[in-house]
Amino acid sequence: KPKDLDSFLLPGLIHIAALQKTGLKIWDAAEDRVYVTRPIILFATADTVAMAYINGLVGHSGAQGCRVWC
Repeated sequence: KPKDLDSFLLPGLIHIAALQKTGLKIWDAAEDRVYVTRPIILFATADTVAMAYINGLVGHSGAQGCRVWC
């Protein structure tokens, strides 16, 4: 578990942002054509403990642990 999750995730998110801006070229050999796609992140999933950590919330063992921003 990284000490600073934001600094751990930032390099990967920067690469995804660059792909969204410039596009990702994909070669289709069957059609002899290059496609340009722009990947997006629709949602992220994790187990209950990790989701609280990713969202920056108190975990399930906290005094007032809540997963839906109570």
